[in-house]
Amino acid sequence: MLFVLPLSGALSALMLLFSFAATYLIIRFFSRFLPRDRGRELAFEGEKSRGKYTSTGILFVTGFAVISVIALRLPLEHMLYIAAILFEMVMGYLDDNAKKPWGELRKGLMDGVAAAFVAVVYIAYNGNTILLPVLGLSVNMPAPLLFVLIVALVWAAVNVTNITDGVDGLSSTLGSVTLLAMLAAGYKLGTLHVFGPVILVFLGALLCYLWFNMSPGTHLMGDAGSRAMGTLFAVSVLQLKAPFLFVPFALVFILDGGSSLVKLTVLRLLKRKGFMGGIRTPLHDHVRKNIRWSDAQTVLRFAIIQLLVSVSTLLLF
Repeated sequence: MLFVLPLSGALSALMLLFSFAATYLIIRFFSRFLPRDRGRELAFEGEKSRGKYTSTGILFVTGFAVISVIALRLPLEHMLYIAAILFEMVMGYLDDNAKKPWGELRKGLMDGVAAAFVAVVYIAYNGNTILLPVLGLSVNMPAPLLFVLIVALVWAAVNVTNITDGVDGLSSTLGSVTLLAMLAAGYKLGTLHVFGPVILVFLGALLCYLWFNMSPGTHLMGDAGSRAMGTLFAVSVLQLKAPFLFVPFALVFILDGGSSLVKLTVLRLLKRKGFMGGIRTPLHDHVRKNIRWSDAQTVLRFAIIQLLVSVSTLLLF
């Protein structure tokens, strides 16, 4: 444990750069051990992914965890969050490489376990007060209600992030914008003194993954990366003490991945086969196939939308 939290600006910059460089070496030297993608049967242009290294999340998320634990003197609460992130990474990796993909019930139960764990840890260490920074308010929520809110937050963050990972560079670009917005909010609210460096380490690792993933990418993060990243998003907004900021700071993830969840839920529960019939989900497939955006246009335009929403939200604090 090299550094005592919170870090100075110079040490924070060092952690960001070190995380990027270390992740670069990890991916360069260990990619040969990764499985190759078999193509995505149901995804638009899914065959383009065939043969690329997949499950790269097992490399950059593990690197993030090792750097965070060794370099930062983290409190037990944050070590437990990293354990939850690693749990989702391992579950995602096992699903990525199972001979028969896991069913939705099995994955849902695993996500529920991780979400309940995060909720219990957060309430035990932080109480039940949350901030509504746009309104300038703080609210004391009953513990059972806050528990349900956190479980829903973690489950939603994991799943919308997982679904959005379908275009080279999209999920990692949007994820970088989301993490930068959370860092800016934390410094503005004064609530990220200790957890901020953890986000910076993940950001450095994610930007390095983007180096290999930008179109035409050679590496895919797989469920091992996307599910871990979604968990980190949820933990980060909780550390902001403002869980509802997940909505504006991850709005494109919510719209893109959430569109698939809503369409599938309505189809299965209400049997309305015509619901959203003219919209291909997730939305990144709709804009590429129906509107004819290129992959680069999809990534940049989605990122621009997320930047506009995030900056506008920060200005409203």
